[in-house]
Amino acid sequence: MKLSKALLLLSIALLPAVALADMTDQQIIKYVSEASAKGTSQAEMVQYLLSQGVSPQRLQQLKEKFKSSQSGSKGTSATTDRRRTNNGEGRAASATTSKTNGRLMGTSAKSGKFDETSADYLSMQDALTGLVPDSTNQSMLLPLEPEKPKIFGHEMFNNENISFEPNMNIATPANYVLGAGDVVFIDIYGASQLTIEGTISPDGCIVIEDFGPLQLGGLTVEEANRRARQKLSSCYADSKIKLTVGQTRTIQVNVMGEVQVPGTYTLSAFATVFHALYYAGGVSEIGSLRSAKLFRDNKLVADVDVYDYILNGQLSGDIRLQDNDVLVVAPYSVMVNIAGKAKRPMLYEMKPGESIGKALEYAGGFAADAYQKSMRLVRTSGGMQVFNIAPDNMNDFTVADGDSLFIDSVLMRYENMVELKGAVFRPGMYQLNEQTRTVRQLLAYADGLTETAFTSRAVLQRMRKDRQMEVIPLNLESIVSGKAADVTLQNEDVIFVPDTKEQKENQTLTIRGEVFEPGIYQFAHNTTVEDLVLQAGGLKESASANKVSIARRDRAGRIKTFTIDLNHNLSADAKSSFILEPNDEVLVKRIEGYAEKVTVSIEGEVNFQGEFSLANDHSRISDVIAMAGGLTESAAENGVYVLRQMDDEELRVRRNRLDANRYYNSHVAIQRSSQMQGVTKLPITDSLMVVRDTREDLYKVAVDVRKVLKKPGCAEDLVLRDGDIIVVEKVKNTVTLGGNVPYVGTVPYVKGKTLKYYLRQGGIRPTHRNLKMAYTISQNGQAMSYRRWRKIEPGSEIYLRETTSEMTTAQKTAIFTSVASTFATAAAVVIAVLK
Repeated sequence: MKLSKALLLLSIALLPAVALADMTDQQIIKYVSEASAKGTSQAEMVQYLLSQGVSPQRLQQLKEKFKSSQSGSKGTSATTDRRRTNNGEGRAASATTSKTNGRLMGTSAKSGKFDETSADYLSMQDALTGLVPDSTNQSMLLPLEPEKPKIFGHEMFNNENISFEPNMNIATPANYVLGAGDVVFIDIYGASQLTIEGTISPDGCIVIEDFGPLQLGGLTVEEANRRARQKLSSCYADSKIKLTVGQTRTIQVNVMGEVQVPGTYTLSAFATVFHALYYAGGVSEIGSLRSAKLFRDNKLVADVDVYDYILNGQLSGDIRLQDNDVLVVAPYSVMVNIAGKAKRPMLYEMKPGESIGKALEYAGGFAADAYQKSMRLVRTSGGMQVFNIAPDNMNDFTVADGDSLFIDSVLMRYENMVELKGAVFRPGMYQLNEQTRTVRQLLAYADGLTETAFTSRAVLQRMRKDRQMEVIPLNLESIVSGKAADVTLQNEDVIFVPDTKEQKENQTLTIRGEVFEPGIYQFAHNTTVEDLVLQAGGLKESASANKVSIARRDRAGRIKTFTIDLNHNLSADAKSSFILEPNDEVLVKRIEGYAEKVTVSIEGEVNFQGEFSLANDHSRISDVIAMAGGLTESAAENGVYVLRQMDDEELRVRRNRLDANRYYNSHVAIQRSSQMQGVTKLPITDSLMVVRDTREDLYKVAVDVRKVLKKPGCAEDLVLRDGDIIVVEKVKNTVTLGGNVPYVGTVPYVKGKTLKYYLRQGGIRPTHRNLKMAYTISQNGQAMSYRRWRKIEPGSEIYLRETTSEMTTAQKTAIFTSVASTFATAAAVVIAVLK
């Protein structure tokens, strides 16, 4: 066992040393899991995974891209699958680059430390974020740099969610030039039926059985069809011949200049300029999307503008590549930053001579809340300058590299708005026009005031010229009736009409005492005390209808008390009715000397089971057993107990004890985990156990029924509480063994036998030590320790506790030696100090 643990620890310790080559998915998952458990920081894990050639995309997707290839040539008449697959690998010919999910994202350094500001390092950190929480990464404590504005179009070729895969299963273009590696099918039908399949060799030919080589390399598909018919017509004179292209070859394309990973790539023969840019990781930060030059045989074939495709959907520049093509991406010439209220504020690459209007067109135009009358352009070339650009001259203003165009938003101020709030039928903002020019007109336009409106005083809030607020009081009742002059409104005026309903909702009535639903109720006019009592569910049996108290606060803030007598039937007797006012408090007192009815139940081995109402709150168990007709002959004398529900104080004590136990267990768990390595140091919680124990609000009280029946009223004769349940169990003729015994189970009860006999039944040799560690539990739950004279009763449970092992002589000697050494060292230190 120890050897296996040692080997496991050794393998974990040597894991970073043995992972030398490309890691499999299982190795990546295993390393991240074990490194996290050991407390390895996120920065260290990123450095290690990058050094092993693991890419961010590999970590996120955990999948490999399988390669497929076809080779060989033969003639056959069988039907084959002629669908093409993308056999381009996107792999640079240079040995310093590595494949990452079908495209190159960077170099694979097997040793050394990676730059923590590089794109690969940051991408890997993002991939690990959320997968492994890293509290040890101190860089997270540093302030983040502001995010740079994005360059429009750059994300198109470095977004993993976009796949630039050439469509392989399209009709082969007539001008497609055949070369080494292309698979061709020659179908012969008519008088003869035959299909010839072949792969063009490096010499440019395929070998046909019984015919010889057929030269096809360097020909277009149309020319190859004519040559196949010409050469094979002598053998198949009365048949038709058709040549088609199957799996295409791969080509090598050089991507140079300002791309993420320049180099030589192996691509499908159907690949285009966009595919090459995608496999090269897209353009770099200073790369141009407006000028990607394609050279073929040292001649300029195309100058591709990617913006034509992104903005206009034109694919005229996305031409098909050929073997040994060179694609060169130049640095950008003009970069303009458009910020503010444009629909797509970003950095945009412009061609020399383009205008601000063209840049705004690239940005999608103005946003809805843009201030269009004037824009600010800041120019840094040749010194800091600022220009105000109006919409009528933005097409004539030519941009320069480094220009920044700022588009402001409109001011958040209304020009023709007034607002109504409060107790009106249609509150809200209104247009200030001829129909809403005055307060009276505005109220009429809003369908008038509500019935609960406070019309004596309203508030008009008006903005001064210095944007300071002033308040103008209004008497709406006089204005609406024409007794007072109407008030002319201005822009941004706000009228607030108070609502008396809100004041009335704050008026309440309170009732307490012996009613079924005491509490706070909404005030209503002409409410009597009897009405409030009925709303509170009526009077309880314990309620006293005499001298009901009403507390009321007068205008001076003093409390006055009134006392009335209620009718027992709560009839609407005008002589005894007391009209309540807002915020009155009613107290219904309890009848003096009223005693609550106590109800208990008894179940089990008694002659009459059921519930019993006790005459007083001093009744005992003996009284209820007598009322139940006594115990039956099958009743166990040691099996009587009471199930009692906890009161509020007992529940509080129980919760405090559970909290103390839980805190203690968590403390012990933390101490234990701190001594263990490779284990997450989290406290062990027992929340489910706490919830379970909290819900169990019943506890058991053991009763010695023999003493109770022999001497009623003794200390063992428990005084009962309301809701108590007396349980009388049936006698059991067995004894249960538990704890630290070889045989855990139940054995027959033998009258007169002692504890030693039953320990032997459980496979234990009775010794003085074993007897001291044993105790018995009766059927009623009462636990008793071992006594030599005590007999085991039927239905009992014998529980043997685990014994703690004593220290051996060697352990005692080691402790003594350690203590002696400590004292000797302390004495030597004291002597040296004294000298």
